[in-house]
Amino acid sequence: MTTLHLTDGRARELPDVPEVVAAIWHESHSYRRAIHRSLFTDRCDLRVSTSPRAPGGPHAIRLDGECACRDFLVDMIVECHRLLAAHPGELRNPAGAARIHVRMRAAPDWNRARRAAMGAQARADRVRACSRARGLPDDFHRALLEYLVDEAGSMAPLEDEHDLLHRLAARCAREFEGTPEHYLDRVADGVAVVERQCRSGPRVNAGTKEHPEYVTWWERYVERPLGRRPRRTTRPISTLPGADAELPPGVDGAAAEADAQAVAILVEALRGHPAAPAEALRTGIAHLVEHGLLTERSAAVLLADRSRLDSATRELSAMA
Repeated sequence: MTTLHLTDGRARELPDVPEVVAAIWHESHSYRRAIHRSLFTDRCDLRVSTSPRAPGGPHAIRLDGECACRDFLVDMIVECHRLLAAHPGELRNPAGAARIHVRMRAAPDWNRARRAAMGAQARADRVRACSRARGLPDDFHRALLEYLVDEAGSMAPLEDEHDLLHRLAARCAREFEGTPEHYLDRVADGVAVVERQCRSGPRVNAGTKEHPEYVTWWERYVERPLGRRPRRTTRPISTLPGADAELPPGVDGAAAEADAQAVAILVEALRGHPAAPAEALRTGIAHLVEHGLLTERSAAVLLADRSRLDSATRELSAMA
């Protein structure tokens, strides 16, 4: 079996792997690297291999590994297969056609679809010219709007508002020169200005045609998708330890204690409403706010987001 094992993120030769797949591999390199950077992946374990004894036959391609870029590569192979299958015998250079398709269509469409699935704007590069941006006082605030829209659709973990402000300040430093620390206060004030501007004007539908839900542009394209971004410590609530669980080595005791307390509060709320987990979750969230385990703003964002609320309800039901 000929296997490619990527350990340092750099594209390597793929001997014996079909030319088209090798072309897709190399053309997708920059996107896979971007995924690694976003998710702080130090070592990619993706492997591409072929074998005449593979279950799918002599032309089967096998992809192994748990790296997040694996699904992206699979999608690129599928999209290129669709292109080539639609033009059998018409393309004199299938590998070249695959590379162009990945570069010009498949990869950009994948990224836009991923952002849209988060509820964010599919593209952030045109935001500075939109009507809401024109209502902002200067280029600095228009840049902040673009950064916020871009961050809303990022797959990188985001811990909290403090983390967001630091990310925005770093982006300001790169564009306007200076240090992130120099921009922190200005960014905090600027975000408030951008938020006021984006909360004004006509409301947009965050639901469907059948079940419309009209919210401000800020809620729809910034606040809610930002709330969907994962944290480095995110785990399903059903996997969190109970109050009497022993802590594994290296776990922050204070954080684990807060997790256990939050779980206990939610479970107690579920016991009070065993037949209505959604109502139990709302009650539990209110209690988390009362105990200082959840900010009012985070609670409001969660309660307004049907998708996240449904997911959390299912997690809570699993603990019954």
